[in-house]
Amino acid sequence: MPTRPADKLPAEHAHLAFKAWRSAPSVMPRAHTHTDLEFNIPLGGDLEYFFAGRFTRVPEGHFAVFWAGVPHRLTAQTATEYLCLTLPLAWFLAWRIAGGAFAGRLFAGELVSRPADGVELAQFTRWADDFSEPKQPARERIALLEVEACLRRVALETTTDAAPTPAQKITGGQAERIAARIGETFRDPELSVDAVADAVSLHPKYALAVFRVACGMTVWDYVTRLRVSHAQRLLLTTDWNMERIAHESGFASSGRFFVAFRKQTGGITPRSYRVQSG
Repeated sequence: MPTRPADKLPAEHAHLAFKAWRSAPSVMPRAHTHTDLEFNIPLGGDLEYFFAGRFTRVPEGHFAVFWAGVPHRLTAQTATEYLCLTLPLAWFLAWRIAGGAFAGRLFAGELVSRPADGVELAQFTRWADDFSEPKQPARERIALLEVEACLRRVALETTTDAAPTPAQKITGGQAERIAARIGETFRDPELSVDAVADAVSLHPKYALAVFRVACGMTVWDYVTRLRVSHAQRLLLTTDWNMERIAHESGFASSGRFFVAFRKQTGGITPRSYRVQSG
């Protein structure tokens, strides 16, 4: 049975590819990003994430899916294990689920969650078992078809005008207020820590300390990760040139954009990312 403890993943990498596994969850010392869709089902307890600027609980036995290009961190858990799957973003986009509207929800930072039914629990368990064996292309193709069907069902059952999803926000504390302000303003090239702190009525040094303790990264690291994840979305969904993408993502110059992008993706350039993921 393969395991992939969250605290052993690097802070940033291009993608994890199409994989499924069953593992014991562990609190992550810092947030990380990758470009895949990520699916989790906690077993034997709950999971708590810092995701998209808020703390969110995924209850035991609930199916959760999100775009992992948004900085995320497992901050607490009572679950004894969880089922995980990652799916390359380009494969997901090609399916055009709900006419592309479902992708828009995930890109906007929504963590979609609802109770997993018995069929889904059985499917996730089988996927984890299939991927624990030596590579079997035929089984992986079957799993991919099943994942697509599962996602289409989830999109249909969790439309935005439906009842709120079971994923529950946890405490609207100072760190969430800081993250919310960053989420509103990260595309402003003139954004500063002082401006963020002033908007939430905190001293800048105190705001920096609170955010780092609660979220496992600095304010500026979070800003940069949001900018890069936004740029990744634009690279895949528009034909804009690099200069425009840099500007629309909040970078003051193309040079800063290239440096930050390569740092966050393990050395991949924006152009290479567009080609590889397209």
